[in-house]
Amino acid sequence: MKIAIFGDSFGAKKDDDPFPSWVNLLGTRYHVDNYCQCGVSEYKILQQVKNTNLTLYDQIIITHTSPYRVFVKHHPVHTDSLYHTNCDILFTDIESRNDEFSVACKLYFKHIFDESYACDIHNLICFEIEKQVPNKTIHVTHFDYSGLYSFNNSLINFYSTWKKHKGTVNHYNEKGNQYIFNKLVSILS
Repeated sequence: MKIAIFGDSFGAKKDDDPFPSWVNLLGTRYHVDNYCQCGVSEYKILQQVKNTNLTLYDQIIITHTSPYRVFVKHHPVHTDSLYHTNCDILFTDIESRNDEFSVACKLYFKHIFDESYACDIHNLICFEIEKQVPNKTIHVTHFDYSGLYSFNNSLINFYSTWKKHKGTVNHYNEKGNQYIFNKLVSILS
């Protein structure tokens, strides 16, 4: 089975982790092409999907991100990180920084950013993603997704798993990564 994975850092592949991530574990059982990128917004996840020939895959997994990530063409804070070069802005990225860009972002979040608007845009992008992908897609998230897009009620929400098993490998400890792997394999089988 050939699988494509799209999404944010909860699915991004790194080879130097201290134990296998759920993504790496899937790679031991299936052929996996991973398009995930650390810190990306839902808009960039849509671009991952649109720029890939989905007909090459038997199964697709998309790990959806927070609606509060704000798209930027180039992230001026994470310029030196191999894994965060495509990162979008989240308030926590700039909260403790005082460079010119971070100050501008803080002012944006304080005076312009609107949560309802961000959630509506996020839901519209999710709707577009769902139109782009075939029915053989597994939609997952690791965030509190209350009130957000439902993906025809087929979204697997690992938020409580993440809260219980936080760690450094795709934001999970070893037990959390194993749990996600087992859950996905049971669906894929």
